[in-house]
Amino acid sequence: MFDIDRTLTGKQGANTSCPRNTIQAGVWDNAYGGGTLSISEMLQALSGTFCHECFLGTISAGTAAGGNSPERKRLHEKLSAGGTLPTDTWNPSGCTVQGSPLVTGCRDGGKQGAIPGILQWYKDKTGVLVKDSEVYFFDDRSININPFKGLPYNAQQISCRTRDGGMGNAVGLCGAEKAEFTKSKGVHVCAGSAGDEGEVEEIEEGKYARPTVVKVVNV
Repeated sequence: MFDIDRTLTGKQGANTSCPRNTIQAGVWDNAYGGGTLSISEMLQALSGTFCHECFLGTISAGTAAGGNSPERKRLHEKLSAGGTLPTDTWNPSGCTVQGSPLVTGCRDGGKQGAIPGILQWYKDKTGVLVKDSEVYFFDDRSININPFKGLPYNAQQISCRTRDGGMGNAVGLCGAEKAEFTKSKGVHVCAGSAGDEGEVEEIEEGKYARPTVVKVVNV
């Protein structure tokens, strides 16, 4: 299961910083201010990873440019080419799964809550029963990885080598690299990431403010 923004995708317009990404000409990505969709190295190489045998899903705080968007169609195309994804229908916004493992609008810090619904969807629709211990979640933000501690799932922070300094390093830059995509048990964050990154406030659909650091002085 994957986050979308800065996991399956990279920062729009960061072609020089992210030479391994592929630019999807004419496809709008509304995340973090918007721009032309950039596909991460990992998503391009998904069929060559352990997940070519996986049943796939997304859990994103963003909207992937909304219903019937070219971005959603392109992401579905890339995911279904790399693993098993038996639907091109997207779930209504929110963490509650209602008819699809492609979840958007699930707020940061609460993404783990969508996993039982995705597992149930696969069981009901395909008869496939995935063990909790065989669930792997990938996200660029530590605040979405740390809540998995104490849960039976596996979670890994990605885009560790490339971070977006314009967002206080709270989010990834190029998205997931193929080398980061490993079948690692447990919960893993990037070195030096303690989960205390600034909160990224959603201003409007697909647009986010830079993390704000507030210094508290005792008087």
